[in-house]
Amino acid sequence: MRDRIRDAKGLFTTGHVPPRNNHGTLAKDRMEDFVRILAVAPYEGLAAILEREARSYHNVSMTVVVGNLEEGLAAAIEQLVEPYDLILSRGGTADLLRENLDIPVVDIKTSAYDVLQAVQLSEDIQGKRAVVGFAGITDAARSTNDALHLDLDIFTLVDEDDARQITSLLSKEGYTTVLCDVISSTVFREHGFNTVLVTSSAASVRASIDEAIRTTHYIRDARIETQFLREVIRGHAGDTVVFRDDGRLFYTTLDKGGAEALLSLLKDLLGQVTTGEIQTVRRSIGGTQYVIRTLVTELPGRTMVTFYITHGRISAGQRQAGVTFFTQREARAEFLESPYSLTGDINGIRQVIESVTRAAKPLLITGEYGTGRTAVASYAYFNSIRSSHPLVEIDCGMLTDRSREFLLSGRTSPLFADGLTLHIKNMEASPAPFLSDLLSTIAGTDGARRCSLIFSCNPRGEQVSANISYIKDKFQCMEVELPPLRENKERIPTIAKLCLSQLNADLPQEVLRIDRQAMTLLSDYPWPGNYIQFKRVLSQLCVISRDHTIRAQDVRSLLAQERPVYPNISDEESPYGIDLNRTLAEIERDIIEAAIQRHNGNQSAAARQLGISRTTLWRMTKG
Repeated sequence: MRDRIRDAKGLFTTGHVPPRNNHGTLAKDRMEDFVRILAVAPYEGLAAILEREARSYHNVSMTVVVGNLEEGLAAAIEQLVEPYDLILSRGGTADLLRENLDIPVVDIKTSAYDVLQAVQLSEDIQGKRAVVGFAGITDAARSTNDALHLDLDIFTLVDEDDARQITSLLSKEGYTTVLCDVISSTVFREHGFNTVLVTSSAASVRASIDEAIRTTHYIRDARIETQFLREVIRGHAGDTVVFRDDGRLFYTTLDKGGAEALLSLLKDLLGQVTTGEIQTVRRSIGGTQYVIRTLVTELPGRTMVTFYITHGRISAGQRQAGVTFFTQREARAEFLESPYSLTGDINGIRQVIESVTRAAKPLLITGEYGTGRTAVASYAYFNSIRSSHPLVEIDCGMLTDRSREFLLSGRTSPLFADGLTLHIKNMEASPAPFLSDLLSTIAGTDGARRCSLIFSCNPRGEQVSANISYIKDKFQCMEVELPPLRENKERIPTIAKLCLSQLNADLPQEVLRIDRQAMTLLSDYPWPGNYIQFKRVLSQLCVISRDHTIRAQDVRSLLAQERPVYPNISDEESPYGIDLNRTLAEIERDIIEAAIQRHNGNQSAAARQLGISRTTLWRMTKG
């Protein structure tokens, strides 16, 4: 049998020009998208079909050699000095190549159409006929025979010598015609049989090339992913979890049976990681503290997200009260849910906040309780250059002795970490010695360089007032002062309507208006709790409103119940939350309504507390 080499013209070989699209511009296919195929055809006709069909693929480079079995193997070995992705061949030759070479081999399949074509050619030949060949031919013949009831006798060869042995069997049985492949046809013709070749059609060749392309891409993807995994797990002592960006889990070192909550958390974080919102995050799950670092890797056609996880068990005594970690998305939600965000006041300080945070400079936020200090700190964080790392909120008013000790000397204290944003809040509620130690620790460890610093406090606090100058000078802070709500009383009607709009979306009972007298009462009230108190009272008024309207009587009743519990109140201001800029009769009515509310509507009990008769109480409420 002759042995020769063919190169499919116009395809990617030496000096190949990349294909162009219909507009004449270079196609976008990268060099690695080309599939390099070595085709070993057992007969000339198949080689011609392979050459012709390969030309219709813009991303296939095919070299065709003609050779059967051992000759085909020898021809393939000669060609493998060049790099090929795989070999395409047929029948016994494909099996032999697969046994002797390391390169993947894809079979040119025999289809039902190929078998039927051979059967049709044998229809007018007298005598019994049989199908003989390797499994690739006989499997197709058997399925076609079963489906169409062709009454074919089928014999499968295991190796080339089987063809010679089977000739005597077929002769004894009276067969005269054999439907077979090229390997068997020579032997059967020597023994006087009529032979009809079962050849591969163009459709079969196209199907095989398609399979070769799919196989090549699968192998390349597997190779890329293997290299990727080697890189991502190298040198990391903790657990590693990898997701595809579509949410499918690609790889994990976690015990899947016991890590459902953590895997669910990581999957929820995917969107924030791929958009760059998160690079590091800390979470506590089931008593375990997790520190999670992220890596986004772009592979051909897909994005992989890697989570590097270290963790440690937290005992009940180790949980740190007053220390909370936030992601960028959580901080944004914290801001948007705050009453301060409804006022639009952030626009007045937006430019200052953003210029400070872009430069990673420390920020001092001062203002009374409820003026929006935490909301502004959250806004500053999620607009900062460090927003992909956690925000650590240290609430001095919530710290315990244990958590104060942890912050100042704990091995995993956020004060000693890098890249975080530290929000030291409610400093006025901190014992003076701890506040001094806290500021000294931050200064002594160069915290302003390693982390972004945000301080917030009520400047009236005795403990913090002495430290404000130190904070501003030592850390070179830019100060933002938030005014109390009573200094913006002319804006209260607008703020009330904005709050109502949000409350109507959250509460089952819709309120459409606040009557004029009620609005006057709300505007004149000093609001020692500022925006927080204002929204809470307005929410309660919505619940007790009638006919979609907030009325003055309800406002008086609720404001009379407000207690002097806010840290912002001074001796110069009304200590009982009662507006003194009214008539005595109006103030008395507020006091009486408050007493009735305190005794759950029992007027007799209220009268006894006030030292008046029930009749007098009734008359004063109606007056």
